[in-house]
Amino acid sequence: MKTRQSIEKQMFVISEEERSNLKSVIEDINQIINKKTVNEETIRKFTNSITLLETLKENYMWRMIRAAKQNHMLD
Repeated sequence: MKTRQSIEKQMFVISEEERSNLKSVIEDINQIINKKTVNEETIRKFTNSITLLETLKENYMWRMIRAAKQNHMLD
């Protein structure tokens, strides 16, 4: 049986998949900065990055809401 602390800790940990997604966004942004031009590929990378970040934000928000509903302490 899991303790309350382990449940809380697990709820707020960034997964390896989320880390890799964030790293890919960083790489895309660095490529855009180094390329110094705007074209269709640049817009596509921006769009993909924005979509990914919005998805992560929504997931984190729902994690916090679920934690609040379960009366866990939020930082």
